[in-house]
Amino acid sequence: MDEGYSQDASWDDEAEEDSDDKNRPEALKEKLIFLIDAQTEMFEEIVVFGQPSSSFDMARLTVSDLLRLKAWQHPDDQMAVILYNTREKDQPNGSAEDGGGGGGGSSLVSFEGVYTLLDLQRPSAEAVRAVRDFTAERFQTEVGSLPGGGRRDGCLADALWRAQHCLGGGKSADKSLNTIVVFSNDPEPCGPATAPGFKAAVQQLRSRVEALQGYRAALRLFPLAAAARPWAPRGALWPDLLRALPGPGEGEAEGEGGAVGDDLTMLRELAADAEAASQSGSLPGGGGAQQAVLNSLFDAFRRRLARKRTLMRLRWQLSDNAAISVRAYLLISDAAKAAKKMTPFNPTTNMPLKAVTSYVSVSDGALLDRPTAAAQRVFELRTGNRARLPEVVASAPEVAEQAALAPSGLALLGFKPRSCLQLWHQTRSALFLRPDERSAPGSTAAFIALWRAMLSQDRIAICRLKRGASAPRHVALVAQDEQLSEYGVQSEAPGMYLIHLPFADDIRQPEAVVGLPNPPLDEAQVAAAAALMQALSLGGGSGQDQAQDQAAAGVGVFDPSQVQNPWLQRHYTVVESLALSEPIPEWDPQRDDGTLPRRELWESEAAAAAVQAFREAFPQQGTKRKPAAATRQAKAAAASDAYDEVDWPSLLRSGGLKKLKIDELKTYLRKHQLKLTGKKDELLDRVTTHMQQQ
Repeated sequence: MDEGYSQDASWDDEAEEDSDDKNRPEALKEKLIFLIDAQTEMFEEIVVFGQPSSSFDMARLTVSDLLRLKAWQHPDDQMAVILYNTREKDQPNGSAEDGGGGGGGSSLVSFEGVYTLLDLQRPSAEAVRAVRDFTAERFQTEVGSLPGGGRRDGCLADALWRAQHCLGGGKSADKSLNTIVVFSNDPEPCGPATAPGFKAAVQQLRSRVEALQGYRAALRLFPLAAAARPWAPRGALWPDLLRALPGPGEGEAEGEGGAVGDDLTMLRELAADAEAASQSGSLPGGGGAQQAVLNSLFDAFRRRLARKRTLMRLRWQLSDNAAISVRAYLLISDAAKAAKKMTPFNPTTNMPLKAVTSYVSVSDGALLDRPTAAAQRVFELRTGNRARLPEVVASAPEVAEQAALAPSGLALLGFKPRSCLQLWHQTRSALFLRPDERSAPGSTAAFIALWRAMLSQDRIAICRLKRGASAPRHVALVAQDEQLSEYGVQSEAPGMYLIHLPFADDIRQPEAVVGLPNPPLDEAQVAAAAALMQALSLGGGSGQDQAQDQAAAGVGVFDPSQVQNPWLQRHYTVVESLALSEPIPEWDPQRDDGTLPRRELWESEAAAAAVQAFREAFPQQGTKRKPAAATRQAKAAAASDAYDEVDWPSLLRSGGLKKLKIDELKTYLRKHQLKLTGKKDELLDRVTTHMQQQ
């Protein structure tokens, strides 16, 4: 249908795995190996976000941030950091599998010019500290670059060989997601093509690549200096390496893989942008153009390493004779707390108990046969009008017969204008659909054709969705066009959103007005309310100038979608600082708590005038509530007569206070406005203490 769809890299799924593949749990885990070039050129100063830095420091900090992120989100993944083109090498016969953080420099296999900073292990606080504290000064002292500051032609091949040993140390390397990330500014990793040892180095490098193909490894290249000066790979070596290691499943689709095409396109765009910035007079490493290019570089880097996990595969029936296959992705879901696994024990024998389920008849209490009882299913409406939909008992074969009326998957029912879909029609989290070319060849072409038609005509597709034995539901498919940033980085992916539509009973109708009708408002009251909202608007109000003035004054504009718990953030900040042996940052609740109302907003002259005008336009009506202190005084005055009838000093001297009842003790407490709660002993002690202090 579309001759050029295979060249559209935005439609190629990159390194996606199936979360419903229960036979391969290791397919959900990822192994990341970072190769950092240690040439002298990597330590040259570049300006990053207005601060002097170097490519080596940026690579180190990026890896440290990713380690920290992995420790939060995916603690079962594994990561390794390897330096190449180094003066020192790993110590042979070391314990590479110790699992500690920062125990680099020891390996079962030693390669010239290769130093292991962090062996393959799970992310931890020790690993983050090891990478974070390995500064350029420490590198020069402990490891150092190759003599002369250059590189060895076969050093990259040896680094890939070391990465292969990291992957080969595990039993599931051929099943997990393996990614090798190279931080290097070298456009010719094996030297110029005219060098004497070029052919031998390339042959050695290709043999390492062939060995890594058996591990389904993906190669990613990120030249950090590309944001500061023109950079482009020389020759076809880097493109060939990227194409040879596209990752799991890549290369089986038609044309060039999405990851490979995006990487090469990104490198070409970065080189062109840096060249344009240098020709326009911007200094290397400075200016807004350089910062925008650098932002694009790191955004692309994090997006390449993000994994899309398939929630389900669906067969989309377009007509009686046409069907395609799609993948569904869950964009957001609630984080549920893991249930505690508790085993009940017999308190006498301390032996684990086994729960046995029995079916008992409600009418006569007789035990029922489990297969017979399970063959009947009860359907009862949990909420809503139960009288209209009473309880129904049906047999299992009857239920299965009714469930088989609608086939599983998606079925196209028709199209409607996009304006028919309202915000309140979404009953649960939406799914995101992409074509599944592997399950049904030709699905990508048909999906893109339908997607383009829906965008051009501004329509949505109404479908029936059924999964397994669940009841069918109506859903709406909304097409989304691809959106790119200024430098070609994809911000919104092309595809279709699947919106679960409600039934008629799911939509609540507005209730009738209860109570007195609202009084009519005059123009002065409406104007006073509008002025109050404008003066106390947390988001800058309807005036754009006010929001700009707040931003220029350093006052953050309120965003209702970004309200976070400041105390919970402070807790995790302290825990992370203690784990990483960092000083705990200072924190002032009055200054750093973004949920508190801004004092300067209420103390301004415009706000005070608006509040006073609102009070005058809406005078307060009704009686004020009597304060608690006045209530206690009234009760104390009412109990004064009963208090005067008792000779309290004589009772204290003779010990007769113990014979008084609770109500009589409370009479004394009410008279002196003391606390009335507690048992008799507490009341007696309170009265005695007060009388002794008089």
